[in-house]
Amino acid sequence: MKTFLIVLFCLLVITTGCFAQRKEGLTGKFVPSDNKTLLFCGQNNNDSKEFVETNGKTPAGFMIYTSLQNLEGLEEDVEYGTGAMSGNFILQNYKKAALQIGLFLVGSLDSVVDGSLDENIKKLGEWITRTKVPVFLRIGYEFDFPENNYDPELYKQAFRYIVEKLDEQKVKNVAYVWHSYASYAPKGIEQWYPGDEYVDWCAISYFANPQWFPMIQFTKAHNKPLMLAECSPTLGTNATEADKIKWYRILFKFIQTKDIKALCYINGNWDNQPMFEQFSWGNSKLDVSENIKNFWLENIKNERFINLDKLYKEIKY
Repeated sequence: MKTFLIVLFCLLVITTGCFAQRKEGLTGKFVPSDNKTLLFCGQNNNDSKEFVETNGKTPAGFMIYTSLQNLEGLEEDVEYGTGAMSGNFILQNYKKAALQIGLFLVGSLDSVVDGSLDENIKKLGEWITRTKVPVFLRIGYEFDFPENNYDPELYKQAFRYIVEKLDEQKVKNVAYVWHSYASYAPKGIEQWYPGDEYVDWCAISYFANPQWFPMIQFTKAHNKPLMLAECSPTLGTNATEADKIKWYRILFKFIQTKDIKALCYINGNWDNQPMFEQFSWGNSKLDVSENIKNFWLENIKNERFINLDKLYKEIKY
């Protein structure tokens, strides 16, 4: 009886400690402190270079894309119709900058869970480890985007499978991101959720009219940090300078009031990219006008935003 009580007491202490820790801060990995936001940019090599020049500082990290089927865009430049991009370009030109990787899984969920892509998961894990920088991996990004056609149950299995395989490889420098496209989901986003133990960050796309409320509520319930994983004022070719500045004003207020932990800005001219030119989303480059550039710089100089010079200290990496 005495032994039982001692064991029970220890379990209560451990459990209480776990809950206390969850209340003290957001669960996850590479999460900055309260009122701090990691700054990322992308999405191609040239747009990233221009962002650095306009921003006046190297951001905390950069965005790239690859698919689990082919692992393109890691070692060598890849061109999807959005401009050449690669992980190695970032690693060579912006030493120690973090990477935010969109991992494309469309049409391959079955191949993930049946083990057919195990070798590629292994190669991906080896590459991430070799980078020696913090990596934020968006597994099957925009899971609820209708055109991706992700079956919720199969998607959850694939997400967990990839995380478990990378854990087996002891890949330490990676945080796993669960990314919604932030639009209407009739059955809710919860049906795609892999589980708290598999997700470090939640994320949304933030474009012209994001429906962010469901994910805000979700992150509160699950105590997860929130990332704006793809962010750009896609207001249309005819949007005025005033329209764009209003969009930026709302964005910065949203980041502050909701304590958004990472902003990943797409510094691109959508109308000049073959993949997107038919949508007439407009030009989202920061240097599109002097007023927009100055408005951005005035707001981004806030101590809330973390660039590369303070990244490692802020996330304790």
